[in-house]
Amino acid sequence: MPRTRVAVTAMGAVSAAGRDVAAYAAALRAPRRRFGAPQRLELALDVVVGEADPSCFAACGEAACSSPTGALCLFAARECAADALLLGAPRPDGLALGTSTGGQSRNEDAVFALLDGRGVGGFSYRAAGCMAGPSRLVARELGIEGPVQTVSTACTSSANAIALAAAWIRAGRCRAVLAGGGDALCRTTLASFSALELTGASMCTPFGPNRPGMTLGEGAAFLLLEPLDAVVAAGRRPLAELEGAGLSCDAHHMTAPNEDGAGGELAMRRALADAGRDPGEVHHINAHGTGTMLNDAAEARAIARLFPSRPWVMSCKGLIGHTLGGAGALEAVAAVLSIRGRRAFENLGAAIPDPELPIALVGPGGVDLPSIPVVLSSSFAFGGNNCALVFSAADGGAP
Repeated sequence: MPRTRVAVTAMGAVSAAGRDVAAYAAALRAPRRRFGAPQRLELALDVVVGEADPSCFAACGEAACSSPTGALCLFAARECAADALLLGAPRPDGLALGTSTGGQSRNEDAVFALLDGRGVGGFSYRAAGCMAGPSRLVARELGIEGPVQTVSTACTSSANAIALAAAWIRAGRCRAVLAGGGDALCRTTLASFSALELTGASMCTPFGPNRPGMTLGEGAAFLLLEPLDAVVAAGRRPLAELEGAGLSCDAHHMTAPNEDGAGGELAMRRALADAGRDPGEVHHINAHGTGTMLNDAAEARAIARLFPSRPWVMSCKGLIGHTLGGAGALEAVAAVLSIRGRRAFENLGAAIPDPELPIALVGPGGVDLPSIPVVLSSSFAFGGNNCALVFSAADGGAP
């Protein structure tokens, strides 16, 4: 029995680059640095971050159940759902949401309130502070009554959520799954990465020489996944096809990647196998590319071994920062936008790679892709958790 093919039919995205997919696409085409000192959080740390506009934290029916991460996820999810409705897609009957921090901001507020002698009022950890809080919020606000799953695997969270949603579609469990996730910046995130000496006052330069480290950001993104056959039968045009997904786990170190990038390579190999693709068929890689010395070197080595054809490589993090649990979904949206526009976007921050990194970076202005491009999007996380997704044009090359 042939395997069900999975289509991407709608998207939503919010980040430091803008409040919707259109703004994100425009920023990718003409990128500029959007980083500055934290405005919402008062911390004695000399860091730059990519913050979302305050208007992008969605209001909801029950504020006591919301959190900054939940509000960002809801904002992007609403755009995806509205886009789907305009395009004639069915209402989502499943939700797979990835997040690294969940409602941690609300927990921090409660702790500081207790330390200051103030009461926590109606704060509920289960409603707003736990990891599943954003999923519950989005499902309730959008009326999603099918399976709802929270995925929390650090920086691969939303990529793994997309892989999970594709499995639901292929298994016939759902007909339309809202898949993605996000993270808002919080004190815990900023302080933890500072303590690990991974961030600083300089902006990140993914894969560049003398990389100063990562720049944190916040954001959320969602894709609507449906069976491709059902989309075509309804006379609708998919945005792209999610051909395959691959996962792996190094278990090498709590925070540092394996220096040879073997785990990331395995995830990419599995994604290609799942898609039925050879490495030489991939035209472009939307890399994890955090801008740290260790991660970029390990990822570049994995890419060089697996892809001797040297496909064009870029990282979104020079534009929007590292959005943690939202990174995989935001990068998946960028991959689909590359497919739609037949263009690989600039690797903002470094046009020429570190001489030790044998990869081809996309320079200013971007690079044209073939009429039917294949794009791989990779995500890596603490603990050696890795996920790769393969996307392609599902409409015969029509823009």
